[in-house]
Amino acid sequence: MARTAVDFGAAREQVTLEQLGQYGPILGLVGLYVAFTVLNDRFLTVGNQVNVLQQVSIIGIMAIGVTFPILCAEIDLSIAQVMEISGLTIATLAVGARLFEGFAIPVVAAIVVGLSLGGTFGAVSGFVTARFGVPSFMTTLAMLFLADGLGLIVSGNRPIIGLPPSLTALGGSRVFGFPSIVVVFLTLLVVSQLLLSYTKFGLYIYAIGGDRQAAERMGINVPVVRLGTLVISGVFAGIAGLVTLGRLGSAIPTMGSGLLLPPIAAVILGGANLFGGSGNMVGTLVGVLILGVLQNGLNLMGVGPSGQLVAQGIVLMLAVLANVVGQD
Repeated sequence: MARTAVDFGAAREQVTLEQLGQYGPILGLVGLYVAFTVLNDRFLTVGNQVNVLQQVSIIGIMAIGVTFPILCAEIDLSIAQVMEISGLTIATLAVGARLFEGFAIPVVAAIVVGLSLGGTFGAVSGFVTARFGVPSFMTTLAMLFLADGLGLIVSGNRPIIGLPPSLTALGGSRVFGFPSIVVVFLTLLVVSQLLLSYTKFGLYIYAIGGDRQAAERMGINVPVVRLGTLVISGVFAGIAGLVTLGRLGSAIPTMGSGLLLPPIAAVILGGANLFGGSGNMVGTLVGVLILGVLQNGLNLMGVGPSGQLVAQGIVLMLAVLANVVGQD
């Protein structure tokens, strides 16, 4: 009888820990909304909520992209610099400046080249990782330095101004009064979740992240899928660079500064397994919103950047603990 009570208590504790890992991010986001709504009457206004979405869209797009390799038990540390080089390449080609002085091409062609460049960085990282077994941590770190240096070469380490309206419209215009950058973010989120949920490629990502050796025995082409996730991450980083041009109205060589860790942190905050195989785009959205709501709410309360960093660090630590405990 005593043993039965002990077993029941252990089972109840396990269920509680699993629920903590599964529902913790949503409960955390709801808690932030309740707290900031009580503390500041301007927080829950429609205008401020649209502002939150607009502020997190660039990080959100990058977070969507990096979710793919994380689910596959990989990582991409080059996203911020790939975002820079893609945006700078698009801008310089569109206006015919700096490295491409006098060689302007149509905006659509410039966008295709820039996004292809982002995918190429991911493809190189993915090939070296999948073919030679080099950890993606190291390959993408190498791409980080390569993309950073090439960005300075392409831009001449100077801002690119005078961008055509057709180029800045995607990230700087409004659709029925709603910021276009938010529309891009949410559209990519939905498409990515559909890809994960209803395609073999999405199923393979989860299988490889859960158990790579078992996936190989099932006949899954593991190297191709691993490469594919890093290509997707690179393309999404390129899209983030494209919409940043509209957000800023120009291309700045340092526009990716400080944008490496927040997208990765958002994925972890959303409950994705640190070691692959578990997570989804809804969780990534929740993680992105946690970061955005936390920053926005603290701003309204007059908390400075140093205090915001402390708060973000505490929240991330709690999320990592809940993530790991929930998987045990």
